[in-house]
Amino acid sequence: MAIYHLSVKTFSRSKGQSATAAVAYRAGAKVECEREGRTHDYTKKGGVLHSEIFLPDDAPDWAADRQQLWNKAEEAETRKNSTVAREFEVALPKELDEQQRIELVQDFAKQIVARHGCAVDAHLHDDDSRRTNQNHHAHIMLTTRKLEQDGFTNKTRELDQKQSGEVVYWREQWAKTANEHLRDNGIEKHIDHRSLKDQGLEREPTIKMGVNASALERKGIKTERGDHNRAVTAYNPDKLNQHLTTQYNQALEFHNKLNFIKRRLPEIKRDLAEKQPNLYQSLDDLGIPTPECHSNERGRGLSPTGSIESHKLGQGHTEARRAEDKTITSTAPRNQVERPQKPLEPSEQLEAPTAQDNAVEANNEQNRADEMAQKRLKVQAFLAKCDEQAEKYHKHKLSQLRDKAQPLLAEISNLKDKKPLNPFKTKAWQEQLDNKIEQYDKIKSVHDDIKDKGVTAEDRQAVYTIAYKRNPKAYDSIHAMNKEVRTYDKEQAQHELEQRQAQLAEVREQREITKIVDRGMER
Repeated sequence: MAIYHLSVKTFSRSKGQSATAAVAYRAGAKVECEREGRTHDYTKKGGVLHSEIFLPDDAPDWAADRQQLWNKAEEAETRKNSTVAREFEVALPKELDEQQRIELVQDFAKQIVARHGCAVDAHLHDDDSRRTNQNHHAHIMLTTRKLEQDGFTNKTRELDQKQSGEVVYWREQWAKTANEHLRDNGIEKHIDHRSLKDQGLEREPTIKMGVNASALERKGIKTERGDHNRAVTAYNPDKLNQHLTTQYNQALEFHNKLNFIKRRLPEIKRDLAEKQPNLYQSLDDLGIPTPECHSNERGRGLSPTGSIESHKLGQGHTEARRAEDKTITSTAPRNQVERPQKPLEPSEQLEAPTAQDNAVEANNEQNRADEMAQKRLKVQAFLAKCDEQAEKYHKHKLSQLRDKAQPLLAEISNLKDKKPLNPFKTKAWQEQLDNKIEQYDKIKSVHDDIKDKGVTAEDRQAVYTIAYKRNPKAYDSIHAMNKEVRTYDKEQAQHELEQRQAQLAEVREQREITKIVDRGMER
């Protein structure tokens, strides 16, 4: 990805620097310094792809020689603290090939010569041999004086004066020139000299790696500065917003479906309570085998989940009772041979109950069924209310954690705004900030975990415990109703099973009689 980078630096004798040493290093060449009386030899330096000198039209012939050019530049400066050279360091787009990058630097160097009349010595570097990431860049060296026919003359002080705006001009001009070359080579990417704030971008800027951090990163050792820059580079607000929008829409759709199910759940339970026995009856009449299941599923309705089996938490009553209640409810013929039973003699047959007895029994059974239906509705209403209270309890826990995290968030924001300028106080400030962030992250982790799990069995048990403590008598009454309903459902299922078995026995008996009669007629 093409990036923007242009920095301006100066070389001054007050810092112990010289133009000849600087240009010898950047050109990877050997330059003898007449002023210092020594030779700067960097011919063994690698990574220098191209070096070229650019001069004004009326420049003397000796200026084309790198050693003479920079010795004359040193000679033109007489003060012991003189600035002897300038440098524009620029990052070159990796989307361009080597020749295209050379042409880009040539174009930019010629613009500098035309505007300031100085000599320019440009050097293209590439550190790919040492780095995993490509690092195409150029060092563009400028003389501090104009170069005319008679040699170096006036200082180019406009580049030293901030109010002149020359540095800002060249920063913008480099972006324009690079973008023109990218477009000319069919590349749509571009660079921008403006700050992220001026561009209207919300992401943080990358920070300078420095020599030490860069060396560690080249060895594969991650550094704090490198992690920061990688995080900034990976940040894509448009992609992140799109992802968050998708997640929000999915969550909203799920929330709407959940609300719809909650509204329809009581109606569905009532329908199942009324229609389920008839469904199993129809399947049995058609001879379709039904799976082995809990006896509650063959009863008149769906009983509660069993969490109300005991108000004492964690005693394991629920699972034990469920294990005891399991019954084979299928009435379809199994792969099992049964011996035909001998038909009862007429004298041994039982007397049929009278119509009056049948009516009394039917009325009693209907009254009991109605009573069980009412008790079942009461139990279901109690469970629904407990579920509602458990939801409120869950939201209350989340609210408490948010209230606890809010002051920490304010303290973190306040600490970030008050970063000390004194470097000796930075360590203590950073430790305090890290401590607050750690506390906040722990609370947030617990909050997110509780939120993701939703209402748990522990929340419901807590609600049942509170309900028992507030009104033990009412709780025990509901518990007794639930137990009675479950017992009734089990009895009904057992009664239906016995009826199906009796019907099957009668059918088998009739078949045996038919076979005996058929064999007698054949004889």
